[in-house]
Amino acid sequence: MEEQEVGTEHLHEIIHEHAGHASWAEKVALTTALFAVFAAISSLLSTHASDHAILLKVEASDQWNYYQAKGIKSMLTKDPSEVTRYKEEQEKIREGAEQHETQSEHYVRVHEFFSYAVTALQVATAIGAIGVLVKKRYLWGVSLGLGAIGVGLLIRAFLIWA
Repeated sequence: MEEQEVGTEHLHEIIHEHAGHASWAEKVALTTALFAVFAAISSLLSTHASDHAILLKVEASDQWNYYQAKGIKSMLTKDPSEVTRYKEEQEKIREGAEQHETQSEHYVRVHEFFSYAVTALQVATAIGAIGVLVKKRYLWGVSLGLGAIGVGLLIRAFLIWA
């Protein structure tokens, strides 16, 4: 029996040609994983901004309580110089309380943008996974669009945070 030679050169060419190309499912998996990472980062920073806003609001509330205490003291004293001193102290306390409130509002706004980013990125991740399961490429396009919106919101949050 004679051995038959099979030309494998053509197979080698095909293998090397396709070796550098990722499949559609691999591309979807990669973008979905990136969106999940961005969503996790956004979630962490959203929580941080929210916590910071709450702490600043509590500090403002403390300052307003201190402001009221100084006002009560100024009403109870009979000495005009004491009344003047309490009023001056109240003015400084009021400025500090208003500054804390403004900073708290700023961090709430930052928190909102990070939260919007988390939502867009999580939906993009889910739609990408669904696209692979049902083998619909247009769903990957939708996923990429939502992911881009989520990344844009993440960048916007960083810009207003600074």
